[in-house]
Amino acid sequence: MLPHIALYLLHKKEIDADLLKVQDRKPTVLNLIKACTRERSFRNLFYYRMGEYRSVFISWLLPPERTMTIWCPHIGKGAHLEHSYATYLNAESIGDDFYCLQMVTLGNGKGGRPTIGNGVKIYTGATVFGGIHIGNHVTIGAGAVVFQDIPDGATVVGNPGRIIQK
Repeated sequence: MLPHIALYLLHKKEIDADLLKVQDRKPTVLNLIKACTRERSFRNLFYYRMGEYRSVFISWLLPPERTMTIWCPHIGKGAHLEHSYATYLNAESIGDDFYCLQMVTLGNGKGGRPTIGNGVKIYTGATVFGGIHIGNHVTIGAGAVVFQDIPDGATVVGNPGRIIQK
């Protein structure tokens, strides 16, 4: 855990908002240790924030969730990837306060990859693809398939995804 703690202290600002979402208490070194030892999905986000080259040297100590993949140039602060089994995040960018459950796919499609706004919640088994924009404070329901732009504050359900609330 010493390498994890050292990297945390070097990147404290980047990690603290994520820790606060996962643990719902003050970000500290002790809470980092708890999150890293108990939450594989937090480890994936932690290693993502550290960068590929730094994390390769420490991820063997505490392995990440192997079925989760992150291919995203930017994920905003306060991300919470809960039960991230079989999750694939391939977006242009993901905003602050992102919440994501298991078996979610964000991926390539017509026109590129999706851009996800701030405060977006994506529930189990949802798929979002293509060069679309998901607005701020959007909720995407379980199993929804989204391939069109979604405005701010909307709730999307179904296959194909339809807006039920705005």
